[in-house]
Amino acid sequence: MSLPNRLTMLRIVLAAAVFGALMSEEPGWHSAALVMFVLAIITDWLDGWLARRMKSVSSFGKVADPIADKILVIGTLIALIRLKELEVPLWAVFVIVMRELVIGGVRVIAGAQGKVLAADRWGKIKTAIQLVAIMLMVGVVVAKDRGRAEPWMIKAVYPLTALCAVLALSSLASYLRQYRAMLEKSWE
Repeated sequence: MSLPNRLTMLRIVLAAAVFGALMSEEPGWHSAALVMFVLAIITDWLDGWLARRMKSVSSFGKVADPIADKILVIGTLIALIRLKELEVPLWAVFVIVMRELVIGGVRVIAGAQGKVLAADRWGKIKTAIQLVAIMLMVGVVVAKDRGRAEPWMIKAVYPLTALCAVLALSSLASYLRQYRAMLEKSWE
């Protein structure tokens, strides 16, 4: 397995660890979750950069990389829902999960036609903004644990999650437009 693909697998492990740490009642674990989340973001950037630089872009990487991102984003948002004072909007998390399931379905259809669909540019931008927004939300949890969260910081979680949902819908629309012919072919 290539180094970029190992980094992708590490990101999946980190995503599970972030989820577990955020589910803990112990504030120290929340700080650990923030550190692991940042490490996961770094592996996301690094695996893509290394794959291009080493010319080791693989079908596995094209599929596993976006899956690792989805596990990190969705798992972290689900863990944040547990913290009622943050008021993470359930509707926004639903929209994000729905988008990921639909895109996953499109990838399955493409696979049935012998194609591997890598993340497109808009999807990568969406993911980058989502990761930063969610990192800020985890940062709010850590600040709250330390008694340093201002009321505006806690209130910012709702619009940050809503932004993630709007980006997910926009990316979904772009993706469906881009692969419309392929989808229509699968309906016949």
